[in-house]
Amino acid sequence: MTGPLHLNVRDLTLGPAAPDAFAHAFDGPGDGRALVTFESQQHEANLDLSLSLLSTLGTVLALYPDQGCWDELTVRDDVDPGRTHGVGENRLHVDLVDRDRTPRLIALYCVRSDPAGGGASALSDLHAAVEHLNQAERDLLRRPVFSYFTDHGVHGVGEGMARFPVLPEHLDGREPIRFTSKMLPHLQRGELMDGGAPERVADAFGRLVIAAEAQRSVVRLQPGQCLIFDQWRYAHGRMPLGPGQSELPPGQRRLLKQAYGHRPKAGGGAR
Repeated sequence: MTGPLHLNVRDLTLGPAAPDAFAHAFDGPGDGRALVTFESQQHEANLDLSLSLLSTLGTVLALYPDQGCWDELTVRDDVDPGRTHGVGENRLHVDLVDRDRTPRLIALYCVRSDPAGGGASALSDLHAAVEHLNQAERDLLRRPVFSYFTDHGVHGVGEGMARFPVLPEHLDGREPIRFTSKMLPHLQRGELMDGGAPERVADAFGRLVIAAEAQRSVVRLQPGQCLIFDQWRYAHGRMPLGPGQSELPPGQRRLLKQAYGHRPKAGGGAR
């Protein structure tokens, strides 16, 4: 998979077409993902402008209202390396995968890159990955028999779904692909699903994981860059941080800010 469309913020904020420029680029040549580079390192101003760009696509969310629209993705060496704040690979996934209003938009803004040279952000085109599955595998993953661990205390994303399909009936952008690589070991143990043929289901999901990884591209965000993407189509993840993270003061480790958004439906409402 090729990388995201590169855009300079000056082209998105100057001139009579500026209010629509980002949305047209994002949905057109960007194909649902774009990397915006800011000219200054004034992060607070850049974060505000990033929210303005995100709002041209839809409604900006505050999952934790007391923290505002931006969550901090810090690096900690005392947590599971494969989790959000860990130092290892965070495998490809969709955030809030079980929610009935899974947010469609994600923005990742870089305040500090990893001084040890790691921590690239990964994206994978799930639509392209599904093309590598046969019809029987797709049918298995379209059954509403899957579950996942829900996030608590979040706002604006609806309720947790007791059971859901991994794949929607049609790959037309109207529904998310509810995918997280972290489901695979559970499915292989017969967990997180109801219904028959657990081995066949785990094999089909494993094939999707392999196909998603084959579609993966990475970009190591630099301070003053913002990656915005449609997570109903693109799974995301993090490559391992560089060595020696425990020797770095927390204030020098990689720091990203993350925001979410809904997109309006054609007939009104949000999706």
